[in-house]
Amino acid sequence: MTTMSKRSYNRRSSEQIIADLQAQIDLQKEKIEAKAKANDPVLKEIPKVRRQLRKFAQLSNDGGRKDIGNSVLAFLTSLDRMYKKC
Repeated sequence: MTTMSKRSYNRRSSEQIIADLQAQIDLQKEKIEAKAKANDPVLKEIPKVRRQLRKFAQLSNDGGRKDIGNSVLAFLTSLDRMYKKC
């Protein structure tokens, strides 16, 4: 008959507990910020603006104003980059 040995426990130090709690706090703060960004009315309107600008760029290219079309497309590219960062 074999006897079972006692299980050894690793007790966390106060510093480890504080670090874990701080990590949880940071995670909750990030979730709150992400939720606030999702409700931003400006971010909700960006896809609509992008569609209209694409139509305008196409119209200007078809009308012989490629300079305006290229400027609009350059602006769209920078708008897309900013939108993806948010």
